[in-house]
Amino acid sequence: MRCLLPLLAFATVFAADAPAPLRVFLRCGPKTHGPGDHDHPAFARDWQPMLTQAGMKVSVGDADAKGVQTFPSDEELARTDVLVIHRQGGGDFKPDERARVAKFAARGGSFVVIHAGAVAGNDASADFYKDLVGGSWRQKVTKWREGPMQLSFVDKEHAITKAVADFGMKDEIYYDMDLRADIHPLATAPTPKKVGDGFEAQTQIWTYEKPGAQRAFVFIPGHTYANFSRPDVKLLLFRGIAWAGRHANPQAFDQAASLQICVFPVPPSTEPEKK
Repeated sequence: MRCLLPLLAFATVFAADAPAPLRVFLRCGPKTHGPGDHDHPAFARDWQPMLTQAGMKVSVGDADAKGVQTFPSDEELARTDVLVIHRQGGGDFKPDERARVAKFAARGGSFVVIHAGAVAGNDASADFYKDLVGGSWRQKVTKWREGPMQLSFVDKEHAITKAVADFGMKDEIYYDMDLRADIHPLATAPTPKKVGDGFEAQTQIWTYEKPGAQRAFVFIPGHTYANFSRPDVKLLLFRGIAWAGRHANPQAFDQAASLQICVFPVPPSTEPEKK
């Protein structure tokens, strides 16, 4: 996907009395699935200029040839308001990384977690991550289902979700996650778990705030990269980043989100070449 950035200033963001720009760090990783899925390098490539054009100050970690990023240093985190985690196993931290991220959270640094960024690999990691962002994938408990999903907003007045209509798309849900009781659900989706004549709906988008410390916005969809070009998905992510960063008006970025034009290249043909 390539995103064409309009050459105009957004008055709501670049006004003379606008607050200091949100400082965002994109913590992505290598591509882990087949064509069109879990394309974390493409997210870093496309969303850094989109968020920058919206008036945010965006950093991306250095990556090796396989797309493995260097974890942000203490100095980088000190210059960050919102750490966006969009990578496989986003809840797995080495001991020094865990210490850095805990320090970042304690001073009020915040998180936006997308799809597999909510996965932790063992119970100790899941326990830490659950406390950090409000919930975590739990190995041997949490399940997934790829295919059509339907998001229903349970809080239609929140600054992130206001005026966003329920919608469906082909993506992936996680269910039976280990969630804190004090998260704030924003949207649910039906799961394969039967309840009476229907299916149990479980939270797929939530916010979490620890008093005196971090905020988190967690967005479980994001398996299929094409969905990041949807206007409703872009709007939710722009607002979620702004809310996590304690921007006074997360909806100030709505125009920026709606004016990004994303273009998908034509996939290569699988037909044999004619001679």
